[in-house]
Amino acid sequence: MASARCHPDQPGFAIDHDDSDDGLEIGDAIPDAAGAAVGIVRRTAAGRVAGVAVVPVDGGALRVVDLGPTLGDGPPPRLASRAGDIVAAVYAVPRTGAQGGRPTRDLTVYSVGTGAADLRATPLGSIREGVDDSLAFDLAWQGDHGIAVYDTVASAPHAPRGVVRAAAFSVGQPAGPIQEVSPPDSDAEAPRIVPNGDGFLALWIARSIDASAPAPDSSDLEAPGEQREHGWIELAAVDERGAPRGPVRRLTPPGGHVTAYDVQRIGPGPKGTLLVVARDDGEVVDGSGGALLRVRVTGDVIDPPVAFSTDGLGRGAPGIIGGRPVALAWVAAHEQLRMLPLDQDGTPTSSPSAEAAMDEARPLLWLAAGRMLVATPADADAQLQTFACAE
Repeated sequence: MASARCHPDQPGFAIDHDDSDDGLEIGDAIPDAAGAAVGIVRRTAAGRVAGVAVVPVDGGALRVVDLGPTLGDGPPPRLASRAGDIVAAVYAVPRTGAQGGRPTRDLTVYSVGTGAADLRATPLGSIREGVDDSLAFDLAWQGDHGIAVYDTVASAPHAPRGVVRAAAFSVGQPAGPIQEVSPPDSDAEAPRIVPNGDGFLALWIARSIDASAPAPDSSDLEAPGEQREHGWIELAAVDERGAPRGPVRRLTPPGGHVTAYDVQRIGPGPKGTLLVVARDDGEVVDGSGGALLRVRVTGDVIDPPVAFSTDGLGRGAPGIIGGRPVALAWVAAHEQLRMLPLDQDGTPTSSPSAEAAMDEARPLLWLAAGRMLVATPADADAQLQTFACAE
């Protein structure tokens, strides 16, 4: 285990919010011409409000543009880069639907111009969907087209199943028709979407009951009364309208127990290599164990999964920190954050480091010259900070 590579290097940025335990939630970050853009949800006098925080590269004040009220348990906006601005997707508050008074909610996509002095968010369109327990969604943009994906529950002949659906957005056009991306035999959740040159790649976790797991009356269960499930990652290419093209492919073994994953485009070119890191809890015993699996997808070639070396896994999903260099972060046993530098093929370049200064934080994005943007929501004075990291 290497010693810490990263340390706070300058005063951070404060995000105005109330100081309750759920007063601020910080999502993911993307590069922006002004520095970086970060999806946030903050509690104000008007309730939970979703927004985008714009972090300057070299000095200056943090700016926030509000998108509007969001669900009481809605996650922060998902962001994507677009020429001249960024786009952001977030769930709006529920409202009564027009069909039989059933509750619905809108996944709304906004254009946010971050370069102007007066930040403004302009709605591009919305997807209306029924209300269920999942709030997982993702957003990607490429050229004049964007895709939003989300999971929902659909009826099936024998039992409800999870499905991944997609809707396309384009400049000056409303959201396109809803497309079902996952196949009828998948019980799918946790979708992601990434650009892929002339289209997009959609990913999700597919699930099935683990027949080898203990019976429901056993005490060795994931939750009382539930059988353990198999979980694996599937991938499908979709076109600019979100319609599937080509077969669904498995990235991890169907006998695994994938519970979370992250994905990042690495390498040169509009396609390059897709790096996927999955958390597989197949060896979890009393909250410890498990593995982080790396899968690389280059064109039509899918490399076999390879396990990273770890000293145990704690809570949460792995995170791929985009930029140069690429790095992988995860929470190890005893809630300690680990960071592993990777090359442009996703191969480790040295040993993992123990980043004690980030044990209550989450790395977001490489900025430039060895500086990293880090979410530190537990810090009362600076909820976003930059860290200087050695090679």
